[in-house]
Amino acid sequence: MGNGEPSWQEVVVDYPGLVPRARDRAGLLANLAALGAPATPSVRAAPPTGNGALLTRLLRLCPCLYNQIDIRCSPTGVVHLCEVTLGIPITSANVAAAFDIQHPTVGPSFACEPSQPCGDGGAVMESLCSEVLNNEGIPEMDLDADDWPVWRMPGHILLNKGKMKSVKAFGDILIPVAPSNIIISVKSQAARERLLYSANMIEGVGFGFFDEPEEFWTRSRMNLFKRMGFTAIYLPDATYADLMDHIRREHDESFAVNINGKELYRPLSRFGADMRAVVGKTSLEL
Repeated sequence: MGNGEPSWQEVVVDYPGLVPRARDRAGLLANLAALGAPATPSVRAAPPTGNGALLTRLLRLCPCLYNQIDIRCSPTGVVHLCEVTLGIPITSANVAAAFDIQHPTVGPSFACEPSQPCGDGGAVMESLCSEVLNNEGIPEMDLDADDWPVWRMPGHILLNKGKMKSVKAFGDILIPVAPSNIIISVKSQAARERLLYSANMIEGVGFGFFDEPEEFWTRSRMNLFKRMGFTAIYLPDATYADLMDHIRREHDESFAVNINGKELYRPLSRFGADMRAVVGKTSLEL
């Protein structure tokens, strides 16, 4: 992204989040210096350290290394390499383009491809949504020493991390809102029944890269989404346009509204602004 340190020396010696043992520093520096620059095709070099905990911290700080060493890419690493390809942070305006980059058959290709693919598509989708929130002014909350979220506003919680995993069945991302927190259910291209039943009669928001508008446009499906607790469902702008064109042709606009009398379906490009408008406030505005 053009904002890195001038050399690996600064990363290894000065980063408080890395803290390698003194006996590991020289070897780590030498191995990192031998990697060269990120590129495509990927390098597939051996990991620069055999210390697993240190390698985990290093990859968290420097996810471009997933392009340079022969190790399975993490979901956040995929997101970072999408941002490197875009050349800008991922927001509501370009998250659909980021999805296309990481998709194995859509493209365009990564500017710096991961040496090994992630293998967990669902976690990548959640990380894309989380990155949008991070860059739209609603950052992910840190975990404390006991793995509970450190609540701060504005902020969001990943339900696949720490002790919040115990409620992961309810959804993927939590945004604090009164009278009941918003639970975001993140999906890929197909909604099917998985999206329908993921709201669990709570304040549900759908977020996905859906490419089949016909999954959403029948009156029965709209009523079911509302019955199951969805306040809004965000789709790629092109899918949203096709969906709303059909709904208008069928004169079904009155069915495509949520419990607040506002749009049930919305383009992904509105997601960040909508979440900023309600975080820490009330869902009555959604």
